[in-house]
Amino acid sequence: MSEDTFPRATPGTYRLDPIHSTVGISAMHKISRFRSGVAEFDATLEVDDSGEMTLNGSARAASIQVKNDEQYTHLQSPEFFDALRHPTVQFRSTSVTLADDETLVVIGDLTARGHTERVELRGRLLYVADDSHATERVGIDLETVIDRRRFGVTWNQRLPGGRYALSNEVTLTAEFELPKAKV
Repeated sequence: MSEDTFPRATPGTYRLDPIHSTVGISAMHKISRFRSGVAEFDATLEVDDSGEMTLNGSARAASIQVKNDEQYTHLQSPEFFDALRHPTVQFRSTSVTLADDETLVVIGDLTARGHTERVELRGRLLYVADDSHATERVGIDLETVIDRRRFGVTWNQRLPGGRYALSNEVTLTAEFELPKAKV
């Protein structure tokens, strides 16, 4: 193996370590970036014998973390997540490409509020054969920008001077540690 080649994950199932993983959401709100996270989510990476990978995940809409009860209630309403009718946001990969420099491109279907759209996430995948606890582990950092309107989230408010309260572009991030499941 050359210096420029990184080790690849071995075949098997890698399941989320929730303690060392995060899912984030951010969007421009009036004049600054609003950032939030999701407390309840899951992800699984499958690596087959040929090295092909599949990444799937989900998040519970009601577990979005905000600092204000009124804002939380608004985000759960039909104007945003519509969490009573659509409690889960899901992602299913259709293509996972890992370059020799650990650059990762994941294409797949994101479903929120009953709307499914194809998205492309970019980031990195790191692999260690021994995490000092005799466990193989994959680290995945991904990011994408979506247009929230494509998922039926159209609420906005015009501010004095013509600006809108909320941007249409929303940045989604995922930072996962996935230890290999023991057989």
